Amino acid sequence: MAILKAFSPASPEMGVTDLARKLGLHKSTVHRLLVTLERAGFVLQDAFTGRYRLGLPLFELGSLVVTNMELRRVARPFIEDAHRASGETVHLAILDEGEVVYIDKIESTRQVRMSSMVGRRAPAHCTGLGKALLAWLPAGVLDQVIQRRGLQAFTARTLTSAEELRNHLAIVRQRGYSIDAGEHEELVRCAAAPVFDHTNHALAAVSIASVGVDVASPRFKEYVALIRNCARSISDALGHGRAVPAAGGADADRVIPRG
Repeated sequence: MAILKAFSPASPEMGVTDLARKLGLHKSTVHRLLVTLERAGFVLQDAFTGRYRLGLPLFELGSLVVTNMELRRVARPFIEDAHRASGETVHLAILDEGEVVYIDKIESTRQVRMSSMVGRRAPAHCTGLGKALLAWLPAGVLDQVIQRRGLQAFTARTLTSAEELRNHLAIVRQRGYSIDAGEHEELVRCAAAPVFDHTNHALAAVSIASVGVDVASPRFKEYVALIRNCARSISDALGHGRAVPAAGGADADRVIPRG
């Protein structure tokens, strides 16, 4: 990491000797590390000068950061509206390596608050946000997530069977939203909906989370309507069309209307 950070606009290309001097490391150590970085594409070596420069994978990773920052900027007014209307905690999250990552949050105005934090991760299979994102994954990718992450039980309501989860996610796709009825934390109830970009990719999800509210109550149904409208507004702002493709597998060619 120190080698990568050593490059700058003033020093876009450097040789082994330059890097060793700048970092205070032995040349053999720097060379060994550069070979590893080059194999992964993170640095490239000029065939004529022997000097190194940063590779495209770093640009790709940086673009992901910029995308998430842009997503936050676009989504913020709409999650603020959902927060004002509900008074509850509102989250914006993405899916990363099969886990939910919170990228924005507006805290509840009520006394009881969520333990979530921006930057923190949460399991996907038992959270409203996670299920709203898993539901639109291609079937093969979903299988990989289940295999890699497992289906740990957090409460008695957690779905721990892959078949049950797949059937549940099919319902989520049909409805266009998901519900966490105490599957991750006993008292937390959550309504979440996916956010789609201009390519019809579910790149994020938004949720309204509350403590102790009955999911069958009129109040919770209002939260469902609010978060669906919030997700739709963000999707529209990102250029999403009027139809959402289903997940991969047998339903890959089916189109589910939004709304």
